[in-house]
Amino acid sequence: MTGALLKCLVLALSVSVHRLLADPRVEESDESGDSASTLAFVFDVTGSMYDDLKQVIEGASRILEKTLSRRTRPIKNFVLVPFHDPDIGPVSITTDPKKFQQDLQELFVQGGGDCPEMSIGAIKKALEVSLPGSFIYVFTDARAKDFRLKRDVLQLVQLRQSQVVFVLTGDCGDRSQPGYRAYEEIAATSSGQIFHLDKQQVNEVLKWVEETVQAMKVHLLSSNHDGAQENKWEVPFDPSLREVTVSLSGPAPQIELSDPFGRQQTQGLKELLNIPNSARVINLKFPRPGAWKLKVSCSGRHTLRVTGVSNLDFRAGFSSVPVSEFNHTRERPIKGLPSHVLLKCTGLKPPGQLSHVELMSGSGRSLRTIPVPLPSDFGQQGLWSLPEFRTPPQSFFIKVTGKDEEGYRFQRLSSVSFTNIVPDPPAVSMPDVVKGFYMQPTVIACSVQSDIPYRLKFTRSGITLGEEKLFQNSAIASWEISKASAEDEGLYECIAQSSAGQGRALTQLTVREPPPVLKPAVNVTSSVGGEAVLSCQVEGSMRHNLTWHRAGRTIRARAGRVKVLPNSSLQISAVRTQDAGEYHCVATNAHGDSRIKVWLLVPEAPSVVVHPPTQAFSRGDEIRLVCSASGSPPPKLFWSHGNMLLTNRLNVNQYGVLAIRGALPEDAGNYTCQATNEAGTASQSVSLTYAEVPRITVVQQVVIVSVGGDATLQCEATGVPSPLVHWFKGELEVGSAPFVEQDVHRGTLHIRGVQEIDAGQYSCVASSSAGTSAGTVTGPLFSEAPADVTSNVGENITLPCVARGSPQPAVSWRRQDGRQILPRTDSHSRTMQLENGHLLIQSIWLDDEGIYICEAKNQFGTIKTEATVSVTGLEPPLLAQPAPIITTGVGQSLSIPCMLLDGIPLPERHWSQNGKPLQLKRRMFLRSDGSLYIERTVPEDSGTYVCTAVNVAGSMNITVSLEVHVPPEINAGPYHYIANEGVAITLSCEASGVPRPDVVWSKTKTCQSKQHYISASDGYLHIPHPTADDAGIYICTATSPVGYASREIQLSVNSKANKCLTTVTQPQRLKMAAEVGAEVVLPCEAQGSPSPLVTWSRNGHPIPPVTAGFTVLPSGSLKITDVRLIDSKLYTCTAENPAGNVSLSYNLHIQGNSAGLHQEVEHLTNFKACLNNTALYLGYLFLFSAKPRIQPAPSLLKALIGQTVTLPCVVQGEPRPEVSWFHNGLPVGVKNVTPLRIGQVGLADQGTYQCCVATNEAGSVERKTRLKVNVPPEIQDDGQPLNLTVTLKQPLTLGCDAFGIPSPTITWSKDGHHVSVMGIGCSESTEFSLNIQDSLPARLKTQLEKPGDNIT
Repeated sequence: MTGALLKCLVLALSVSVHRLLADPRVEESDESGDSASTLAFVFDVTGSMYDDLKQVIEGASRILEKTLSRRTRPIKNFVLVPFHDPDIGPVSITTDPKKFQQDLQELFVQGGGDCPEMSIGAIKKALEVSLPGSFIYVFTDARAKDFRLKRDVLQLVQLRQSQVVFVLTGDCGDRSQPGYRAYEEIAATSSGQIFHLDKQQVNEVLKWVEETVQAMKVHLLSSNHDGAQENKWEVPFDPSLREVTVSLSGPAPQIELSDPFGRQQTQGLKELLNIPNSARVINLKFPRPGAWKLKVSCSGRHTLRVTGVSNLDFRAGFSSVPVSEFNHTRERPIKGLPSHVLLKCTGLKPPGQLSHVELMSGSGRSLRTIPVPLPSDFGQQGLWSLPEFRTPPQSFFIKVTGKDEEGYRFQRLSSVSFTNIVPDPPAVSMPDVVKGFYMQPTVIACSVQSDIPYRLKFTRSGITLGEEKLFQNSAIASWEISKASAEDEGLYECIAQSSAGQGRALTQLTVREPPPVLKPAVNVTSSVGGEAVLSCQVEGSMRHNLTWHRAGRTIRARAGRVKVLPNSSLQISAVRTQDAGEYHCVATNAHGDSRIKVWLLVPEAPSVVVHPPTQAFSRGDEIRLVCSASGSPPPKLFWSHGNMLLTNRLNVNQYGVLAIRGALPEDAGNYTCQATNEAGTASQSVSLTYAEVPRITVVQQVVIVSVGGDATLQCEATGVPSPLVHWFKGELEVGSAPFVEQDVHRGTLHIRGVQEIDAGQYSCVASSSAGTSAGTVTGPLFSEAPADVTSNVGENITLPCVARGSPQPAVSWRRQDGRQILPRTDSHSRTMQLENGHLLIQSIWLDDEGIYICEAKNQFGTIKTEATVSVTGLEPPLLAQPAPIITTGVGQSLSIPCMLLDGIPLPERHWSQNGKPLQLKRRMFLRSDGSLYIERTVPEDSGTYVCTAVNVAGSMNITVSLEVHVPPEINAGPYHYIANEGVAITLSCEASGVPRPDVVWSKTKTCQSKQHYISASDGYLHIPHPTADDAGIYICTATSPVGYASREIQLSVNSKANKCLTTVTQPQRLKMAAEVGAEVVLPCEAQGSPSPLVTWSRNGHPIPPVTAGFTVLPSGSLKITDVRLIDSKLYTCTAENPAGNVSLSYNLHIQGNSAGLHQEVEHLTNFKACLNNTALYLGYLFLFSAKPRIQPAPSLLKALIGQTVTLPCVVQGEPRPEVSWFHNGLPVGVKNVTPLRIGQVGLADQGTYQCCVATNEAGSVERKTRLKVNVPPEIQDDGQPLNLTVTLKQPLTLGCDAFGIPSPTITWSKDGHHVSVMGIGCSESTEFSLNIQDSLPARLKTQLEKPGDNIT
C-alpha cells in the first residue's frame, strides 16, 4: 500500500470526550434548590408486617407534612417499592404527596412471614428510579434471600450518593448469614444504619425520620464496630452548622456530648429516638462553634453517624489524569491506576480554604492524609484538586478538613464510601463496511472505550500496519489511505490491548469509482416577464447524466417556456411570480449522484390585507389586528398610529399581528400596516372606535308599597354611547302597559294603582351599540332551585333551595304525600332542612322516593318549586371466590379474604366459625377490606369459616376451610415392653398431628418380616408369636407433610426352655483342691434372657457381696484369694431369672503344701445346664488356679546383624496364661506364640522386648529382655588410589574410614610389621601423617580389631 500512512486521529484525547464515551456524570446545579431528592419506602408486604404497615401509614403523613412545611423542600418525588418473595413491585413513583399516602394505604400484606426475602432486589429497584442524594428506608423482618445482588446495589449507592436505612423488626435469627451481612455493607457504604426494633417501636423511628429528611444535610463522622467498646471523638462544629444529629445504633447505646469548654451538654439536647437495647438519636440546634467532644459506647456490634444541616459541603470526583471541570470526573476510582481527586465545595468562600484530606476506614480510622494545595483562584470557583495518589484496596470515606472565612475549623465526610472499579477490557467498535473512492483519501476509523491505558494497532491479514500507539483513555483512532485503489480492498482489524484484557473489531474496505461532483450553485434573480437561465456544471470530464427537479417533479422539456438547454442549463422564459423558488440539479452515474439547490428570485410588489377593517373596544380590552402581506421577496411590515409612536402596550410580532393589551380610550383612531420590499410598498388602515359597555345601578332594590298606591322603580345607566333603559317582568316587557309609564332615557318605571299581582321581580336592561347590562328589583325569587335527582341507595343527597327577596323570604320544605320533614334540630332524622335552606337526605333509602316542594314566602308573595327524588342502584352482594381450602402452619399468621366485588347499598359482612358466630379474640380481628386476620394460629383455629355479606337486595356467603397443620407428635406411652415367648403382644405408638401422620415401624439392625408383624393404621404394632429373636429396639416414626417424630421402644422376650446344644449328665458336686495361700477361682458363667442373677453360698449360707477375700467376678465366677485350711467347704453358685434357676456346687479341699497336692483336672467340656432358658456353663474347669510364672532368662542378648534371634519365654500357670510380646512398647509377634523368633535381625530390631505379658485369672507377670545388634567392622572406600608416589621428605596422609558396632580399634602395619609411632602421627579421624625417610616403596596394612573380628 504505497504511501499509506498511519494517522491516529485521536478525536477524544481530552477527558471530557472520554467521559462521554464511558460513564458521563450528570452535573447538578450548584444551588441546593427545592425538591432535590427522593423519599423512597421499600416495604416487605408479607403477613407478618401488618403492624409495621399500620405504623408506616400513620407516620408517613407526619413525615410529608413536616418536609413540605420546610422553607427549603428536600423532596421532589416519592417512591414506593413493595416486595413479597418472589415478586417485587409494582413500583409507584409520584410527585403528589397525597398519591404517595394513598399508595401506602392500598398496600395489602398477605401470606406467611417468609424468611429470607427478596429485599436486595427491591432496594436496587428503588435506587434505579430515585434521584441522586435520596433517602431510602427499608422496612422488613427478614434477612435478604437475594444477597448476591449486593454488588450491584453498592455500585448504585456510590453512583446515586443516596442513604439507605434499615428498620428491622426481625432478621431470621442469625446475623452471621450473608443475607444479613449484605444489609450491614449497604448501610455502611451509604452512611445509613440498621435499627433493630420490636414491631411496636416502628412509630418511634418514623418520628426520627421526620426530623432527618431535610435539605442541606452534611456528614461529619461515620464509624462501624463489630463488638462492644467505648470510643471518644473530637469533632469541630463550625458556625454554618444550624443543627447536629448524633445517631447510635446498637445494644445499650450511650451518648455523651461535651462543648468546647469541656462541659457535658444537657441543655438544648433533643432526644429524637431512644430504644434502650437498639438505638439512641439526639439533636442539638445551633451548637456553639468549636471543638466538641463525643463519647459513645455500646455493649455489642454498633454504628455511629454524626450529621448536620449546613450549606458548607463537598463532593468528590475521581479521574486518572488531572482535570479542571467537575463533570469530567467519575464517582469511583479505577483499580490499578493512580487517582486524581477534584473536590467541589459549596458554601466555602475565600479566605476560607481546605487544609488536608484524610482517607477513612469504615471504623473511622485514618488510612492516609493528603495535603490540599491552594488553587490559583484561591478557591473562588469552589474546585480543589488533590495531587496524584494510590487509593487503598478496601472501601474508604473521604474526610476534608479546613477553615472557613472566619477562621473556624470545619470537617466534612463524604456521604458514601468509595470502592475501586475493576476495569473491563477495551471495548472496540468499527463499522461493518467502509466505502472508499478510487484515488481519493479513505479513513478507517476505530472507536475504543477504556478506563485504563491501552495500546492500539491496525492489522490486515495478520500484518501490523504502521506503529502500535499508546492511548491513556477512550479515543477514536484511524488508519488513513491517501489514494485508495483496488489492492487496498479487504478486511482490516483494530486491536486494543490493556492490562485488563484485549478488545478487537473488524471492518471490510471496498473501493469504487466516485460519483460526479457539481460546482457550487449560483442563484438567479429575474423580474416578472424576463428570462432566467439556471446553470449546473460538473467538475471534471467523467460521464454523467444531469436532470432538473422542482417540487419533487422532474423537468424534461426541451422546448417551451421552461426547457432544458443543450448545455444542461435550465431556461425559463416570460418569468412569472409563481416560478420563484427552489430548483434541484442532480448529476448521476453508476457510482452515485450529487445534487445542488439553485434559487430563482422573482421580485413582486407587496399587497396588504388588514383584519378586521373596523373594531369597537372598551377600556381594558385586548385588541388584535392581523396584517397579512404577500410579495417577493417577503416584505417587511410596519405599524403606525397616526403620527404617534407605539407604546409598550402595543406589540407587533413577526407575523404582523398588532396586539394592544389593556386598551384605553386614547387608543382609538386609525392604525396603518405598511409592507415594503425591493419591489415596492403597500399599506392598509383600520379604524378603532372606543365604546363603553353600559353600566346599570338600581336606585332601590326593594320597593314596598301598599295595594292601590303608586310605585316608581328607577335604574341609572351610564355608557358610551348613552344607553336606553327598558323594563321587564319575567320575559314580558311592561313599558307599554296602560297603567305603566316608562322613561327610557332616565330609566324610570312608574306603576299606578298597584295590585297584589304586580308584586315580583322587575328587570331593567340598559342597551347600546357597546352591549347590554341589566339590574333587578326583587320580590321573592329563587336564586338556586332544586332539580330532579336520581341516587343510589345509601348515598347522601342535597336538594338546594335559596330564595332572595326583601324582606328575606322564609324557606320551607314539604313532601307532596304529606310526610313530615323534621327541622335541623332533630339529629336522629336522616332527612333534615339545613340553615341555608337546603334539604339534606342522608343514606337515602327506598321510602325516600317522592316529590319534594320548596316554598319561599314573605309579605309580598309566595313562590314554590319542586324536585323529584328517585332511588335506584340496588345490587345484591357479590363476593370474590377465594381458595376453598387454606393451609398454614401452627404459629403462623394469615388473612382469610372476603373481598366485596359489588353490592348496593354497601353490604355488611359477618363471619362464622363452624356454624357459630365468630367471637373476635385478641389474635383475631377484621380488617378494613373485610378479611379476617388471624395472628399466630393454633390448632383450635382449624375449621370452616363462612363470610356472609348482606344488604337489602340480598345476601351471599363464601366458605373457606382452614387447616392448621401441626407437626406429628407421639403421645406418651411405655418405652419398655416385656413379653413371654409365644404370647401375643402389642406395642403402642399413638401419634397426633394435622394432617394425620402415617406411622411406620422399624427394628434396629434387623429387617422386619411383614408376615411376622401386623402394623395397624392407628400406630399399633402387633406381634402374634414373639420369640427371642424379636427382642430388641423398635423405632416408630410418625410422618406427615409438615414434619415427623420418632420414638424408640425396647422389647424384651422371656423365652421358654429350649434344647441344649450339648447334653451331658450334670454332676451333683464338683471336687476341687488347692494349696494354702493360693488364689482359687470357682467358675460360674451364667447366660439367659433376661440375664440371670448369680449368687454364691458356702455350706448353705449366702456369701455377702462384700466379704474379705471373696470376690464375685463380672462373669459370675467366685475368686478366693490367699486360701486357708478353714476355706475347705461346700460352695454353691445359683443363677436365677424370671424363667427359673439353676445351681452348681463345688467341694473345695485346702491342703497344707503343694507336695501332696492332687492336681487332677476334670475336663467338663461344654457342660450346660438348661432350665427355662437359663444356662450355666462350665468350660475347662481346673481344680486349682496358679499365678503365672516365667522361667529366668538373660536380660541382655547380643546378635550379629543378619542372624536369626530367638527370645525365649517359658510360662507356667493355671489356667494357661495368655502371652503377648511388645517391642519398645508396641505389640509385636503373634499372641500365645513362644519363643519369639526374629529372622535376619537388623539395627531396627534393637531395643527392649517386653517378653510374656502373661495373664490368667490368678494374675499377670512380665519380663524384659534387651536386644543389641552388632555390626562387623568395615573399611569404607574413600576413593584414594591404592598405589601412591610421593616426594621425599614431604608429609603424607593416608585415610582409613572404618565402621562397625561396637566401634572398631584401628592399627597400621608396614610390609607385615607393626608401624611404630616414629615419624607417624595418627589422628582421631583414623587418618595418619607419614614422613617418608627413604625412597623405597612401601605397603601399609590396616587392621581393625574387634572381639572375634578383624578386617584388612
